[in-house]
Amino acid sequence: MDLLLIHRIIVSTFLLIYLVKAVLMFVGKDAFQKFAKVIKVPEMIISLLFLVTGGYLLTVMPVYTPLLGIKFALVVASIPLAVIATKKYNKILMVLSVLCLVMAYGMAEMHRAKAKKIMTGGTENISAVHNGKELFTKKCSQCHGINGDAQKSNAPKLSESKLDKDGIEHIVRNGKGVMFKFSENDLSKEQLNAVADYVIKLRN
Repeated sequence: MDLLLIHRIIVSTFLLIYLVKAVLMFVGKDAFQKFAKVIKVPEMIISLLFLVTGGYLLTVMPVYTPLLGIKFALVVASIPLAVIATKKYNKILMVLSVLCLVMAYGMAEMHRAKAKKIMTGGTENISAVHNGKELFTKKCSQCHGINGDAQKSNAPKLSESKLDKDGIEHIVRNGKGVMFKFSENDLSKEQLNAVADYVIKLRN
């Protein structure tokens, strides 16, 4: 399981906790306080993991957009709002905190979509391109470099990769870590095959 997926699970769990707390605030004070007491330690652990994994991913992001800055600001704003809301049992502040987190999640997904366009050649029509090196240069070189050894954004050194062709195609198609996945709309089966062949040649 890669770190980005782990971070998404942590974020989803974190958001779920705050959604439950927000709902319980409207159910009744006793129910809210009981849940807050039970969830206190797990919430602290999840919050710490949220910050640690998120902070690390920020350092290895292949590209930054204003959306990422907005996401960060929303997350930072949500934390004091939630703390004050819990201490003062303030429903409005709790709802605002949850809304900040939901919007931050949305901003993260929008950033990822925009970053993918920037890093993988945007909407350029490459349907007629079937040369592995040319495809790799257009779609992969921003992180891997033309020779596969750039190692930007923690990209592995492809000349030292031990993956077989199926393994390469699986990662390209499904993504790994901060690496974007390439659907058949991005690379056809034939193009994916050509890219995998080129990556293997980089070892020689």
